[in-house]
Amino acid sequence: MSRTPDATCLVVMHSCYFMARIIRVPAVAAPSVTAVPERESPSSPGDFMSQNWQQPQQPGGYPQQQGGYPQQPAAPQPGYGYPQAQPQQPQPGAPQPQFAGGGFPPPAPQVGRQGNPLAAVGAAIVAALIGAVAYAFLLSSLADTDSNPPEVTKFAYAGVALGALVGFVVFKLGGRNVALWVVGAVLALAAVFLGELYGYAMIMNEAASNYVDKIGGAAANAANIPSANEIFFEHFGDLFDGWKEDADAITWIFMILSPVAAAGTAFRLSNR
Repeated sequence: MSRTPDATCLVVMHSCYFMARIIRVPAVAAPSVTAVPERESPSSPGDFMSQNWQQPQQPGGYPQQQGGYPQQPAAPQPGYGYPQAQPQQPQPGAPQPQFAGGGFPPPAPQVGRQGNPLAAVGAAIVAALIGAVAYAFLLSSLADTDSNPPEVTKFAYAGVALGALVGFVVFKLGGRNVALWVVGAVLALAAVFLGELYGYAMIMNEAASNYVDKIGGAAANAANIPSANEIFFEHFGDLFDGWKEDADAITWIFMILSPVAAAGTAFRLSNR
């Protein structure tokens, strides 16, 4: 009875089995495979989004935040463990900072205009003397010397103009100096006082000349009428007594206006 192919295969398999038991071949150890834990599949889309998936870091870059944006490294804050920034002090011999115009910074502007006090006082004295003579001539020209006694007309603006002149000279040469303003006011008052007295001396001289002319004859030729300078310098006491008796409140008010005008003029010019 001939063997079928199936029977022949069975005989060959049994023969190989018995041969393998007789000849033992050492088994080669299989490589170990680390089991990777399987992730649980999310039960819902919300569970899938809530899982914290970490993005792989880029080589040589910065760690990424959630959402895929790179995280910038935080700058070190001054505090514990960090050196404090100290302001740099200028070193001796170091170049100074240059300004827009070049060179060193411009000097601070001076407060007010500076002047020469001595020159201002000298010029104010000269202006006061000239103003006093002009005031005296004006006072004499306004007086009525034909009447007996002579009638003197006061002119208030003459004292104001004289004070303004002294104040202008003081400011022009002395600058913004309050002490010089006070000196100018005193000089203006003295100028009006001297102008009043010298004006009265001129009025007395002119009144005496008119009286002698009215008398006429030999008495007029023999009369010795003193000049205004002689009355002012040689008879100053008598002149002052006569002026004081004739002075009234208006006279003193006009005299006060002169120093006020001097100080006010210097003050207004300094504030321009």
